[in-house]
Amino acid sequence: MAQHYTNMLDFFERGQEAPFVKEARTPDEPPAPMIENAHPPGRLSTPPVPELMISQCRGTPFRFRCDIGAGAFSGWGLPRNFVVIAPRTPAYCEMRDPARLQFIGIPPGLARACLERDRNDPLDFGRVHSAPQSDPLIGQALTALWQEMGRDDAAAQVFVESMIAALVVRLARLDGQAGDMEHRKGGLAPHHSKRVIEYMQAHLAHRITLSDLAAQCDLSPWHFARAFRVTHGQAPHRFLTGLRIQHARELLEHTSLPVTAVAAATGYSAPQLTRHFRQAAGITPSEYRRQHSSRP
Repeated sequence: MAQHYTNMLDFFERGQEAPFVKEARTPDEPPAPMIENAHPPGRLSTPPVPELMISQCRGTPFRFRCDIGAGAFSGWGLPRNFVVIAPRTPAYCEMRDPARLQFIGIPPGLARACLERDRNDPLDFGRVHSAPQSDPLIGQALTALWQEMGRDDAAAQVFVESMIAALVVRLARLDGQAGDMEHRKGGLAPHHSKRVIEYMQAHLAHRITLSDLAAQCDLSPWHFARAFRVTHGQAPHRFLTGLRIQHARELLEHTSLPVTAVAAATGYSAPQLTRHFRQAAGITPSEYRRQHSSRP
């Protein structure tokens, strides 16, 4: 059975990466830890933890192949390049050389608040998740955050809070810039993208076909699937699965509905929900409820 970790820090302290952690800095407020990791050649796999994670390359370049939720890619990890892993997204990186990395785990509630998004927003930054990124502002912000998290004073806390907000907003800006470019190359128009996601959210309990989604944009299924992937960095069915699993989490945490009813509310049979939920969270729906339920 897969080991369950409550958050990013828990994984790095207790998981397979524990021997490679060089230092952890963990502010109390906001609870957004940073980890510095020195990894030998080999595989680094991160579980579907709740935080929005940013991993930045430090030190000398290294060769890699990885998948952070939007398909596999390979290349060279260069200093200050970074990748962004959406909440609840398992990821891996196969490194052919020694690598020094920094990770920050941003609580999803904080990230959504900074962007004024509702609690069900998946914090998907589109094409930003599909390749290493290079942005001077984010590179400098991560370096400054690491330094300030080593200080124990009120000014450092204010700096950390404001810099994390700037990081999240900057990621949204990068997503918007990428979205504008990809739209000219055949992505979905913003109003079509919004309409499709609203349709998904309104019909989670029902069977949704590719043709149903394509009809929201007056496109052929093939054209729609291609445009959706360009805009969101993943296939429509994968995006829909993410929404359904998020809805299942909410029901498991805040209601006493039996798992069969939760499955029906998310468009699955009980075995289907268990399979998809285990893939996303590493545990079964019943185990998740025992660990996270807000009801007595």
